[in-house]
Amino acid sequence: MEVVKTNIYKQLKRSNLIVWAVVICSGLVSIFAIWTVQKVSANAERYVYTISSDEQLLPLEQIEKKEVQEIYRKSHVKLFLEHFYGYDQWNYKRRIEKALWLIDEDGKELYNFYRQDGHFNRMVQTTSSQSILDINPQFDADGNFQVSAIIQINKVNQEVPKEYLLTARGKLKKVAEHYPLNPYGYVITNYKEINKKLVEHE
Repeated sequence: MEVVKTNIYKQLKRSNLIVWAVVICSGLVSIFAIWTVQKVSANAERYVYTISSDEQLLPLEQIEKKEVQEIYRKSHVKLFLEHFYGYDQWNYKRRIEKALWLIDEDGKELYNFYRQDGHFNRMVQTTSSQSILDINPQFDADGNFQVSAIIQINKVNQEVPKEYLLTARGKLKKVAEHYPLNPYGYVITNYKEINKKLVEHE
């Protein structure tokens, strides 16, 4: 039987080429994997996501996180003012209770001030309602805000509602979201009414 001679150097050279090919392919795969992870991470930082009605995770495309947070901050302040200053004799306790979820102890102190001042008793006795309009919060870089809004007081048989220009200030602090009591994940601190001026109508 004839013995087949094998050139050991050719075999080593072929094996060496195979090893290099495997190393290069593995390196390319690793580079692609790292690039994919970085891209996903960048998108996670740039975009926020929401849950659809069928419980699928959907990206809110083209909406920057910073822009969304700005919307959330303004919406939180607006929601507080709508609950704290917009009510009637039937729902004011429930509305104030909702507002107190959005603010720290300053909210309770202000509510107690209005209650001791007889504000709510006067509203019940005169069958009044109160609404808040044109809410305009402005923020600085540290989360401090100043807000202006119109408080409109409606009484029975009153042709022209009485209106006040409210100016207030405070600061937002980030907390855990608590839907539906605190849907935006903030709490108002250092809240103070700066001025409440009667709006004169000609």
